[in-house]
Amino acid sequence: MGKHFMAELDRMANRYGGMLPEVLDNTFQYQSKLNNESMATNVGSDNSHGTKAPEKVAKYYSARTVRRALEYLSIDYISLGLEIPTWAREMLHNDVME
Repeated sequence: MGKHFMAELDRMANRYGGMLPEVLDNTFQYQSKLNNESMATNVGSDNSHGTKAPEKVAKYYSARTVRRALEYLSIDYISLGLEIPTWAREMLHNDVME
């Protein structure tokens, strides 16, 4: 999937239609990235009670590894209604923008 992960989600959503575009966007927020809108700030980095996980994650993971993990886990996120962590969405968004 590479750097075109969001565009490929959009292509797949448009191809299969139905509820898929809405479900994928609810999970990955890909439509706003394709429209070049800004991302929400991750509260973990500026919340006094936060773990600052995004700062720690960046030491060990790259956008490539996050993308690969989401390729394997995307069906779980969709099926279980899980939210993609903000730090992961930001990492992917920043990689696409570079």
